[in-house]
Amino acid sequence: MPVTKARPSSIWPTRISWPRRQDQLLPSLAAATPAPAPYVTGRSHFTLSPLNLSLDQILFLVTAGLLAFGLVMVQSAESRVTGVTDHWILQSFNNKNAIHAAIALLAMALLWRCDYRKLLGTSFLLSIPTITIALTILSLAAVLKTPLGVSLNGARRWLAIPLGFTRLSVQPSEFAKLALVLFISAYAIYREHCIRLFFKGFVPLIAVFGATAALVVAEDFGTTVLICAVCFVLLMMSGCKWWHIALLVPPALVAAYILLWYSPFRRERLMIFMHPERDPKGIGYHPLQSLLTIVDGGLWGRGLGNGVQKMGYLPEDNTDFIFSVICEELGCIGAFMVIALFVAFTFTGWRVATRANNLFGKMVAFGITATIGLQAAINIAVVTVSMPTKGIALPFISSGGTGWIMNAIALGVLMSVERINRLEARQQARAHAPVEPALGFPVEMGIPVPNGKESPGVQILATLPPTVGRQEAP
Repeated sequence: MPVTKARPSSIWPTRISWPRRQDQLLPSLAAATPAPAPYVTGRSHFTLSPLNLSLDQILFLVTAGLLAFGLVMVQSAESRVTGVTDHWILQSFNNKNAIHAAIALLAMALLWRCDYRKLLGTSFLLSIPTITIALTILSLAAVLKTPLGVSLNGARRWLAIPLGFTRLSVQPSEFAKLALVLFISAYAIYREHCIRLFFKGFVPLIAVFGATAALVVAEDFGTTVLICAVCFVLLMMSGCKWWHIALLVPPALVAAYILLWYSPFRRERLMIFMHPERDPKGIGYHPLQSLLTIVDGGLWGRGLGNGVQKMGYLPEDNTDFIFSVICEELGCIGAFMVIALFVAFTFTGWRVATRANNLFGKMVAFGITATIGLQAAINIAVVTVSMPTKGIALPFISSGGTGWIMNAIALGVLMSVERINRLEARQQARAHAPVEPALGFPVEMGIPVPNGKESPGVQILATLPPTVGRQEAP
């Protein structure tokens, strides 16, 4: 059996810091007699008297806060069309956005109480990550090649599924984010024996990853960049050889160059990024209006619902550029609140990843945290014109049922990782803790039982010092 190495001083959750053991190679990660987890270190609770919250509880509160914030701000941004009434805030709980938020919270709570290790199942081909990635690839292909695909604002990203008198619109690229994180993490567990082999282990993994990225990039370049950035780190954590991963860099750069330079719309966005004032009524309109909206809010903002730029001046004000509306109506204070919530989420998710006691949990926790945190950072950078314009929404705040629900599902899995890790650590601590005599009613009194024998309390008292549990007779 391999010798367990000491934990490195760094908190970077890589495979190097988690040596594998033979009893953990199997898929379920649930041995009959689990071995102690030497790497479960660090505090798992945030204590602020009188509060004592675990990491998963903090994640739940942060997510609920973001969803509530998004529900109100989306209703405020959409008031440009529906009009403002005396009870417009209450209207936010009586529309499709409220339904999406309720479904998201319910899905997150249910997955929170489940064991994330059951996602692996007993067979790789029949595991939930494999089935999920297969369905994702089929749905992405259906968007591009079947009449079910729907174009909106010049982009074909939605899949319209007819349901009787209505239709359900979903965005498969949102599925791809979580599906790839789960698939690569499960692949690292099931194919641990061959993942360092090029043709037998690395190529099949890259084939699935490449097919998914190719289908997403056809209409959504920004989401593809986000997915590739997260998956590259997951490949390193999975144990793939560095030079195998390095082979992907040249083709990725060539593909990015072709997609940017030979697409007139993307090339114009890139060229006008540094000087949007050169085309204020064309490509530069989005960034200029976004900056005007942010500046117009000042420190305290115009007040909730009193924004002006959303009245037809700022495009996509309830989706990609909703952070600008937050800055206008709630000012810098509201913007800092949103950023603080995402910083709290990222830090908490990072702690969950570093505390996970198996490779699957580490990779899933890191992938989910990096995906949502990086997506929020990109959106805020685009809105503040620190990056070229990309069609990436602000997680949990921008309007979009598919995004809210899929991000909530991912958060539920992340919270399950911490809950299971905390419960296992508690059980192991109890198993290895010395048994101390409990003082209480039967111990202190040692009441005789009806059959004439003494209660167990008398025997315990006999082993205790004279001053514990009873007093010496005068």
